[in-house]
Amino acid sequence: MRPSRLALAALAVALASLAAPVAEAQTPDPALHVRRDDQSVNEYLFRVNVNGGAVFGGIYDGGTSSGGIPAEGVGTRMMWYPEKAAFRAGEVRSGYVRYDDGGFPSITTGTEWDDANIGYHSVAFGMSSRASADYSFAAGLASVAAQQSAIAMGEANTASGAASVALGYHAHTNARQGSFVFADRSSVDLLRAGVNHSASWRVSGGFRIFTSSNLSTGVTIQSGASVSNWGQASAVISTSTGALLTTGGVWTNNSDRNRKEDFRAVDGEEILDRIRTLPITTWNYRDEADEVRHMGPMAQDFHAAFGLGGTDSTHIGTVDADGVLLASVQALEARTRALEAELAALRAERDAHRTVNAAFPALGVLALVGLAGVALRRRISTSTPRS
Repeated sequence: MRPSRLALAALAVALASLAAPVAEAQTPDPALHVRRDDQSVNEYLFRVNVNGGAVFGGIYDGGTSSGGIPAEGVGTRMMWYPEKAAFRAGEVRSGYVRYDDGGFPSITTGTEWDDANIGYHSVAFGMSSRASADYSFAAGLASVAAQQSAIAMGEANTASGAASVALGYHAHTNARQGSFVFADRSSVDLLRAGVNHSASWRVSGGFRIFTSSNLSTGVTIQSGASVSNWGQASAVISTSTGALLTTGGVWTNNSDRNRKEDFRAVDGEEILDRIRTLPITTWNYRDEADEVRHMGPMAQDFHAAFGLGGTDSTHIGTVDADGVLLASVQALEARTRALEAELAALRAERDAHRTVNAAFPALGVLALVGLAGVALRRRISTSTPRS
């Protein structure tokens, strides 16, 4: 069966569309441009387009070409250094305090943007900020990014560890790679990273983490001198749940009646019966040293005995353990009161007998005499021979 003319026409259109060149993104026409001397290379050194866009070009060669850096020394400038693919913008001056890689204070010398202090593919903005390592970034006032892929932003910050970040005011990564340091402006002291791959914060006004868009849930870490976002005073750690760690080191659970429901009475004697069969042992956690011992029940046994905490059988809530303890104490206290009442009744009965005996002492004597006479007569009658 031969294909129809319509099918052949459709096939021709499809083939033509496949063969058509793909349209490339249109580059705006240049209003001003500078090309390289070698016209065979279609590359602009500088171009300003008619729509206001601009491009700076160049060739990266690791700074080995004879062209050299565009400018050095003090001054205000925006500088593109193509041989190192590095960019600088702002001002360079001497006389500002900064901290060297070892954490010692020094003074900017006005050479922060000289060739020797420019890393490959680095960027620096601001006043006398130095990005001397490859792929580093420095911005602000007298901040230094001195190791590969390091970032320093703010005032007098130093990122001296590889891939480290120093932010804020007088933050220093202390040659600790992968570290993060943020320092507020509450102190002129240097905040330094202590170990590799760590995060250090100085936030004297508190550290807040919000876990909802309306800021109603989260955690606050603070000094305790101010009230937290959740209205809790004298708390080092406070949470939107109501739980907090006090400045004295006491973990405090939320137990507000207004946040509870479905109240049920507790049978203290039943709690005591369950505690009687609850295994209590000493043990150590596998992640701790053998000599670090603890005492208590297993969560599985506690959950089987009391059914508290929902379906979670691997944890024991402190509020549940406290509740079991208090219910047991109440039951034992009730037993103690009952025993005291019984003992008081027995003492009263004893005292009544003592009172009667004290009021009639002769009765006791007469009773003894009578008993003695009866015994004597029985003995005489048994000892007299019959005729």
